[in-house]
Amino acid sequence: MHAKRTRRWWLAAGGLAAAVVAAVFFTRDHSIASTQPTSAPMVEFAPGDLVQAERRELRLSVSITGTLQPRNWTTVKAKVAGELKTMLAREGESVQPGQVLARIDPQDAQARLDEKSADLEAGRAQLALAQKNRANNLALLQQKFISQNAFDSVQSSYQVSEAKLKALEAQVALAKKALADTVVSAPQAGIVSQRHAQQGEKLPVDGKILTLVDLAEMEVEAAVPASDIPSIRVGQEANFRVEGYGGREFSGRIERINPATQGGSRSIIVYAVLPNRDGALKGGMFAKGSVTLSRIESAQVLPLSAVRQESGKSYVLRVAGNTLEQRAVKLGLRNEDEGVVQIVDGLDAQSRVVRNNSGTLKPGATVRISPTSN
Repeated sequence: MHAKRTRRWWLAAGGLAAAVVAAVFFTRDHSIASTQPTSAPMVEFAPGDLVQAERRELRLSVSITGTLQPRNWTTVKAKVAGELKTMLAREGESVQPGQVLARIDPQDAQARLDEKSADLEAGRAQLALAQKNRANNLALLQQKFISQNAFDSVQSSYQVSEAKLKALEAQVALAKKALADTVVSAPQAGIVSQRHAQQGEKLPVDGKILTLVDLAEMEVEAAVPASDIPSIRVGQEANFRVEGYGGREFSGRIERINPATQGGSRSIIVYAVLPNRDGALKGGMFAKGSVTLSRIESAQVLPLSAVRQESGKSYVLRVAGNTLEQRAVKLGLRNEDEGVVQIVDGLDAQSRVVRNNSGTLKPGATVRISPTSN
């Protein structure tokens, strides 16, 4: 009996010891597994996926588009009626002020001048006779050989002759001007853009002959939403790019602002003037540009895509060592056309940030930058 109890105790003790040993090993293994660190997610970037803030000029602007037209142009018209005898200018030719452009048949004008000149000579003869009669009658009146009424009648005839002479002189001046107007001259420097009449054509008074344009300055007429008008002022800088000239930029200024909206729209017309000394710009070209509202000479800027805004705050994702870090930034001017925004505070120039911060990347991720591929 005693031996059997001893054996049972040993078996029980042995089972307990095994359980204790097993528990120790389980606890140790579980402890080791729980203390191993969990690996952070890794993000791999190509060099082009990251960008650094750059220093550059930044403008706040309003986009405008319109069609180019010469600022100064004129339609040359016939001042007298007659047959167009000669046309001395053709489309595309440059002319100078006073240069003869066309000639109208002068025969009718010359005939009227001859007629009025003859009438003038007759009027002078009549005035001379009236003046002589006036002098004689004045002497008789002083000697009391004629009455005052008789002298007044002679005086009135003299005054009528004098007035007729002045009228005839004016008619002769008009006839001379009409004859001079048969020679059509350029009122300003410019280029012939269109001929409205041909040689041999009968022209009425004010009949169109040709159109002259001055390309030294061009004008853009652009419609601007009424909501943007409070920001636009006369004299503000305007920059345009024109179809056919690639990246060349043409600079001008706002010269006028229409005081009323266009009918049927909420847009207001503004007029921008562009110098065109080399004559590169032509009428009818389409121009797309912007009006500069404010400018910063040296601003620290990033692409708009690199900045994300949430809950009224702005931040970027910056590479700090080999970790992705969220960095709060303060923004300044924003240029939607160029796709950039000013970083006022929160980022140094050496920091590399994610170019496209779409919100899918999380701070704390491990960063690996792939080498530049050849």
